[in-house]
Amino acid sequence: MEKVTDLNHSPRLKELLIMYISRKYEENARFDDWHLFEEYKLLKKHNELDELFKEECLTNRLNDENYRSSNKTGNDKQ
Repeated sequence: MEKVTDLNHSPRLKELLIMYISRKYEENARFDDWHLFEEYKLLKKHNELDELFKEECLTNRLNDENYRSSNKTGNDKQ
């Protein structure tokens, strides 16, 4: 596996970190590259990178529920 040294070539990782940090730190969240990469290193150090994928799963579920609830009709077959 290739070592991540910055977020310039990892747009999906950067996006996941932004979602994770946004939820975790709320109004105290910092989204500059330095803070994003520091959070990545912290997650990696504590063997918690799976938190990024949990965040993605949660976000996907929430987006799907929001999509379904905004498109409900009287004869919805879900």
